[in-house]
Amino acid sequence: MEIKKYFEEKANYLYGAKLLKFTVVILVALLIINSFVTYTMIKNQRTILVPPSISTQAYVSGSDASEEYLKAMARYVSALVLNYNPTVARAQFNDFLKLVSPSTFPSYKDAFYTLADKIETGQVSSAFYITQIKVNKKEGNMILTGLLNQWTQDKQFITNESKQYIIKYKINDGMFSVIEFKEYKQGE
Repeated sequence: MEIKKYFEEKANYLYGAKLLKFTVVILVALLIINSFVTYTMIKNQRTILVPPSISTQAYVSGSDASEEYLKAMARYVSALVLNYNPTVARAQFNDFLKLVSPSTFPSYKDAFYTLADKIETGQVSSAFYITQIKVNKKEGNMILTGLLNQWTQDKQFITNESKQYIIKYKINDGMFSVIEFKEYKQGE
């Protein structure tokens, strides 16, 4: 009688062990599926922005952004770099340098600090009036067309002509950074 009871208990333990193994396998499979779904959702997550200067919705998602957002950033970058006077030039250039990619930061830092010294010494002011912005997401650049006015303290115009500037950009994890900002010549 005790042998029969022993085999029944052993069979119950084996059945219990198999049930636990099956439960662990199911839980591991569900954990893997959950991880994949979470990763996919994070990768496709978008932040919807509606700042006062943008009349429609704009988004930034991973390494992509809407055209409205890119145009707003182009206006902001050009305002920092091309609209200045001797009093605010250095502060605006510092704000621009916060947007510059770490790979090109040292060269831009030197160039803009030198430019700020020249602006303060020569008492030069500048204004850039944007007439058109072309966004090329595939190549990661924007071309700004507009009128550049520069003048000295005694109101003598240095420049009053149509110019084009190119902004090469990169978006990493929703963060916009400028790789290059320079005057654009056709065919470059």
